[in-house]
Amino acid sequence: MGIVQIGLQWAMFSLVFILFLLYFPENKKRQLHAPSSLHLDLPNKMQAPLSAEWKVSLVVAATCIGHLAISFFISILLLIVVGGPQHWQTNYWAGFLGVLSMILASLQYLPQIHKTWKSKRVGALSIPMMMLQTPGTVLFVYSLVVRPGTNWTAWLTYMVTGILQGTLLIMCITWHFRNKRLGIRDIDTTTVPSDQHNDGQEEPTENTRLLN
Repeated sequence: MGIVQIGLQWAMFSLVFILFLLYFPENKKRQLHAPSSLHLDLPNKMQAPLSAEWKVSLVVAATCIGHLAISFFISILLLIVVGGPQHWQTNYWAGFLGVLSMILASLQYLPQIHKTWKSKRVGALSIPMMMLQTPGTVLFVYSLVVRPGTNWTAWLTYMVTGILQGTLLIMCITWHFRNKRLGIRDIDTTTVPSDQHNDGQEEPTENTRLLN
């Protein structure tokens, strides 16, 4: 049952990341520019360079795939050559993966906590979603802790992420009611049309004048 729980959560996280890559806004994948008198559009066959956001997304995707492949290969090799968790090599490898998972999970939340603390706004974060996930994490960790024979590294990652997510939830609730009392709009509800850039200029088309 514990393997099913962890495997299902991993599959859901992976699905979210895959959907993020599939539905990444097309207008943000490349660095587009508006035509001006000093800059003419390049031919259609010469594509604009990739944007910084899309580059980071591709690097993260490649890193995740590489990490998954290396971890899977070493795990299978240890199980075949050395044996199961009764051998210290396999047990140490499992512990190393658990600690590494905790560190990577912390790196996921710490920048968002710092950003929320500095901006004092909820932004695009969902308070109802975190109110569901945080108690669910507590129950999930408890179910792993009380399971006989479970190594501490199996539930350490989820305990740390639950604490960090609870911290972020408390901050968001605090800033939300504070900003509501002060009349500040703290939830990001703005949408940017797909035909516009971050600077508010329209994306050039075949009908756009080359000279202003």
